[in-house]
Amino acid sequence: MSIVIYTVPLFALLILIELGVDRYKGTHYYRLNDAFGSLALGIMSRTTRLVTFSLGAFVFDYILPEKRLFEWDSSSVWTWVFTFVAYDFCYYWYHRMSHTLNMFWAGHLIHHSSEEYNLTTALRQTSTGIWSWIFYIPLLMTGVPMEVFLICGGLNLIYQFWVHTRHIKRMPDWFEATLVTPSNHRVHHAQNATYIDKNHGGVFILWDRLFGSFQDELEEEDVIFGVRRPLHSFNPITANFQFWRSLIADAWRTESWWDKCRIWFMPTGWRPSDVEAKYPIQKSDLSKFKKYDPETDSKTQLYGLAQIVLNVVLTMYFLFHFAGLNFTLIVLGFVMITLPLLTTSLMLDGGNARWELYRIILSWIGFAFAWPIMAQSSVVIFGGYLAVSSVLYTYLWWVKSGETDLAATE
Repeated sequence: MSIVIYTVPLFALLILIELGVDRYKGTHYYRLNDAFGSLALGIMSRTTRLVTFSLGAFVFDYILPEKRLFEWDSSSVWTWVFTFVAYDFCYYWYHRMSHTLNMFWAGHLIHHSSEEYNLTTALRQTSTGIWSWIFYIPLLMTGVPMEVFLICGGLNLIYQFWVHTRHIKRMPDWFEATLVTPSNHRVHHAQNATYIDKNHGGVFILWDRLFGSFQDELEEEDVIFGVRRPLHSFNPITANFQFWRSLIADAWRTESWWDKCRIWFMPTGWRPSDVEAKYPIQKSDLSKFKKYDPETDSKTQLYGLAQIVLNVVLTMYFLFHFAGLNFTLIVLGFVMITLPLLTTSLMLDGGNARWELYRIILSWIGFAFAWPIMAQSSVVIFGGYLAVSSVLYTYLWWVKSGETDLAATE
């Protein structure tokens, strides 16, 4: 299991601290609906990996030769130092290519689709980014031990968490010149023309300085977060497949067979000329930029908050107990965790709450059928979750029905 899982409680604590600072200072860097969208994507990215085939694992286990270029001693500090630095170098090129080619950007843009920038944004991860393993093959070919490689990869990801904040303005100059900081990573998440597609390092900003992709954060130009084709949804399924759907549609619509083939490998945002003419896509006008923030009542937002908190607890239990489960139970757990993220996001998008009711009913039916093959602890956890969800939804329906009746009498 990835060491990142063990840091989730620390991540949660730091998010709560940042939220407290945000409320104390009145900076309003947090919106509940946006934070829900980020956390929902983070949860889906973790659980999806349990039920999908890992092409990278197949390559690492069966295609890479057993005899590597060198024999590394995993007890040597130099093995760890080399692997940590080399991993970040490989990450830099993977990350840079993710901003360069359509096929890679389709999986990566999920991380950039939030129009806010706070610690929940760090957890906004993709479930469809399937190409990253390609960039680490050269490192593994050198023979670094797999356990060292995986731990260094986890440490790289953990480091990137803290730089997703607006409350730390600048670090000391030597730090800014060497390592990725909140300031230069804010640049990376910008959609401003000055900042876009810059600062790709994970831990070391040195790679950007060496290869010409560095941009400092400027006092005279505030960062506008998000992507040029705005998502306009908090739904994790929509977020994961928005750009893939666009690429598939463009490949289908174009009359040129050459364009059908090359669209996947063209620079980010490239579209066939005939499709661009017939089906133009409106991009953000940054001079009139307005964040996506559909109006929802406070009770629906509180329901969304309760659901994401419950879902985090459920997900942590699932991740720590999925080992040894048969495929049926893994899929059932994935569905029970994922469905409330979808139906609650519809509510936060201003949609009808009836889908949440259908979800609860369907979940109870699935739970009843799976009960005989579930462990006792799983019955308690999942059953308790469904019971609490049912009570919360009933209360929400009762309160909103009362408000509707009161409005009708006025």
